[in-house]
Amino acid sequence: MRQVKNGFSIIEILIVLFIFTLLMVPTTTYFLKYQRSAILESTAKEIVEIANFARESAVNERKAFYIVFDEDGFVVLRENRDMVDKKHHFPEYVKIKDMSDGFSPLVFNPDGTAKTGGYLLLADTAGKKEIRIVLHNLTGRCFISE
Repeated sequence: MRQVKNGFSIIEILIVLFIFTLLMVPTTTYFLKYQRSAILESTAKEIVEIANFARESAVNERKAFYIVFDEDGFVVLRENRDMVDKKHHFPEYVKIKDMSDGFSPLVFNPDGTAKTGGYLLLADTAGKKEIRIVLHNLTGRCFISE
């Protein structure tokens, strides 16, 4: 009498696992690229929002506000060099690629203007994506340039 086979052999299970692994590699790679891009974009948006906060604070308090950048991150200071908030650190995959002379420090005057205009170029550490942040000196507005 023949015995009925219930279940899968070890070879069948290994083949299914191999196929599953082949399908997961491109998906994981795509996800990691998307994640780094999203981190870069959120960092740029954070810088723009904090610059707008510093501008509005300069108008409200009638004092100059500064944003000082370094390779590690940035900090917001009042006219008397008191820190307004904690130091903001850049995420692991984000770096400053280029910066105009007028961008560090950013100086927001009490009338809402910026002392000088300029740009900041953020890039992911792989160097595949860049985002340019522009400061307009007459309006004191900071925005992401396409």
